[in-house]
Amino acid sequence: MTPRIRLLSALLSERGILALLVASQLFAFLYSLIISGPFWQSLGLVSLFIHFTSFLSLTILVVIRRFVETRSDLVEAGILILVFVMATALTSWFFPYLFTLLGWIDEAKVEINLWRNIAMCLCIMTIFAHFLAIFTDNIRKVEALSRAELEALQARIRPHFLYNTLNTVAELIHLDPSNAEKSALALADLSRAAMSTQSVVRLDDEIQMCKAYLDLERWRFAERLRDDWILENIIGDERIPALILQPLVENAVSHAVEPNPSGADIKISIHRAGRILTIVIANSYNPTLQPTHQGHGIGLSNIQRRLALYYEQSVDFEVNASEDSFTVSICIPL
Repeated sequence: MTPRIRLLSALLSERGILALLVASQLFAFLYSLIISGPFWQSLGLVSLFIHFTSFLSLTILVVIRRFVETRSDLVEAGILILVFVMATALTSWFFPYLFTLLGWIDEAKVEINLWRNIAMCLCIMTIFAHFLAIFTDNIRKVEALSRAELEALQARIRPHFLYNTLNTVAELIHLDPSNAEKSALALADLSRAAMSTQSVVRLDDEIQMCKAYLDLERWRFAERLRDDWILENIIGDERIPALILQPLVENAVSHAVEPNPSGADIKISIHRAGRILTIVIANSYNPTLQPTHQGHGIGLSNIQRRLALYYEQSVDFEVNASEDSFTVSICIPL
């Protein structure tokens, strides 16, 4: 279901403020065309009045934002109209004193009429509402498409995970039949967690699933698989998108441990600093060795795209390869 979009949130967004400025200036231009007097002088005074009223209204709305967003859509719309009308009244009362102080009111012969200004305010809000309706409709469409793509990527990574773990069990049957049954049971538990429909999971659950995966692979690779975990300043209840950590570790196993007869070292570091969670997975690497099977090859690109869609922005995702090491680093906002 497409998430609810708050009217005030759309108004206070960058595009919402831009739409308000455009609507205000457009009305100021049209109004200056139909009134008597010098055009540019009228345009300057009307623009000053309208933009001052708009920014005063936005300032008030920022102050009361938390209160407004807890109300229903109808009440929220009513509060927005009330704030703009009150700001118009305050500006209408303030401007005669300002113009008189600056010596403009006699020169421009400006008459500040409260009801006329309120009518102007309502006209601007009508134009602005049209811009805002188009904007919010586009937001809903973009979010719906992003959610659909995110779900498709999530659905794609799960069979990828199952495919590779089934390969592990199949090879273990030939290598160590006595442990094949145990590995199949472990795979069942692991797959149950991996196939969960949850899009967001606790960090501790993701870590435990990743460790279970490494235990399963350790039956296959034994001492060739050497992992080292470094967890700093985490509490385990942090929420992250599902299946972020395990595919990265799986990538390290497939490209570093599996093709190397002497195995490889995998270092998993997870560190929290304030509202940023940093995940670094590094493994020893020999570029001359190729993995024995390529899987579906969607791990890294899938994770990067899912993070960008989930957080609605580009997430710090770095991949560094050297002659003897391969490192993936991700910074996730909490």
